[in-house]
Amino acid sequence: MDFFTPACEKALRKVTVRLKGTMRILLLCWISITVITPVLGEDTPVFQIGQAEFQLIDSLLILESRIDIELPEYIEIAVDQGFAVPVSFEVEILEDRKYWLDKKIVSLKQQYLLHYLPMLNSYVVSDINRGTRAYFDSRQDAVNSLQQISQYPMFDIGNISADLKVYARMRFGLDSDELPLPLKSSSLWANDWDLQSEWFSWEIDRINP
Repeated sequence: MDFFTPACEKALRKVTVRLKGTMRILLLCWISITVITPVLGEDTPVFQIGQAEFQLIDSLLILESRIDIELPEYIEIAVDQGFAVPVSFEVEILEDRKYWLDKKIVSLKQQYLLHYLPMLNSYVVSDINRGTRAYFDSRQDAVNSLQQISQYPMFDIGNISADLKVYARMRFGLDSDELPLPLKSSSLWANDWDLQSEWFSWEIDRINP
């Protein structure tokens, strides 16, 4: 990757040649910290909602969603070492108000635990809301199962006044409030455990297809 223009590189070369020993090393270290490091640190989001929508069956809103998940290495290590890593998605319905802040009408939180059972040599996704478990041969298979939400019953739109202009939004991420204590407090895990996708918003169609 080219960080400098040819003219900039030529001038920099002249400066570093004139410097000797420690001063030259310090200059090169400063360049790597202030210029190169920020470029290399531009990572892709850990959680990103690619699509979300409601199907309307009678008056029941059914959620369909796709989430892109790229777990950083420290989370994969925590899972492999037996820690139950909590993840969740939140869905809200809000009233779109013209002159005031939008008003939250309905909110739902679906919680999962991703963990490894060494005695079974299996990765497990526990659905906390429903009290069910799914077992997988690999960590990636377990993560893949979290990326697709299909036929998930959410709300009865009949409970919301038809006069209100409403929309939905959703986000997915680590449930930092439910993290195991060792992950919260240990300096061995001095990483970002407050990872969330951006809110993904969409309109609600009240008309049956």
